[in-house]
Amino acid sequence: MPYTVGTLLNSGAIVFPSLLAQQTFDQPQITAADFLLYIVIYVVVSFFVQQILARCNFEKPWFAWIPFLSTYGIFKAGDEPNAVLWTVLTIVPCANIVAVVMQIIAWTRICRKLGKSPWLLLLWLIPLLGMFVFLGYLAYG
Repeated sequence: MPYTVGTLLNSGAIVFPSLLAQQTFDQPQITAADFLLYIVIYVVVSFFVQQILARCNFEKPWFAWIPFLSTYGIFKAGDEPNAVLWTVLTIVPCANIVAVVMQIIAWTRICRKLGKSPWLLLLWLIPLLGMFVFLGYLAYG
């Protein structure tokens, strides 16, 4: 017996999260566009982070192009003594909350090192656009 939204709602089942999470793949051009958008964002962010690492005199700014090494580079550019530890902790559940706080501290140090105000980090609160403005300003400002 196929379930409809009405029968599931009438039976008292909580279905809203599962209904909202369903995704159709009958239009592959949408997923290709999503993938292309992801690639563009990745390239722009990696390029900006590479420029920031180079301005901070990090010895290997090309680390910005490799996801896990990019985090390590940010910690090292922020003069974090335990950069390897914090990089590993970014993938450990619950501990990653502390690692994110340490990454924010590293970004404030990077801002100071580049002569910018650490308050610029508040730009991250603006969805998508804030990240580009913040990274672009640190890379070229």
